[in-house]
Amino acid sequence: MKRKRILLVDDHLDHLELLAVILGEQYDARTCASAEEARRVVEEFRPDLLVLDVRMHPIDGVQCLEAIRAMPGYDNIPAIALTALARGVEKAALLKAGFQDIFTKPILDQASFMIAIDRVLEASLPSQSQMSLHGT
Repeated sequence: MKRKRILLVDDHLDHLELLAVILGEQYDARTCASAEEARRVVEEFRPDLLVLDVRMHPIDGVQCLEAIRAMPGYDNIPAIALTALARGVEKAALLKAGFQDIFTKPILDQASFMIAIDRVLEASLPSQSQMSLHGT
């Protein structure tokens, strides 16, 4: 069976490396240190899921998601937001922006993160839909 591809985007390299290690055993994970790099890598890598840090500069995670979803063939790509801020207002805004799930950084519960990734990937199938919040 083909491994699902996950594109990880975070401008903090130590967090990016940790995510790659967490996901690397089960998925084909590719890392990018900026939204600009992610937009270039998407066409070649063809990810099944995006995991985006919300607070990146100069292009943040929401803008990155919008740019990738504007690309042909990626209008429905599922995405998980990573944020250091766990306020309900921000989480609601991220769900409204199109993220299927939200995790608070740092990721302390790796098992829950992996379960959420599986759930979002499964929910991206045409017959299913689901939203949830984590890290509160």
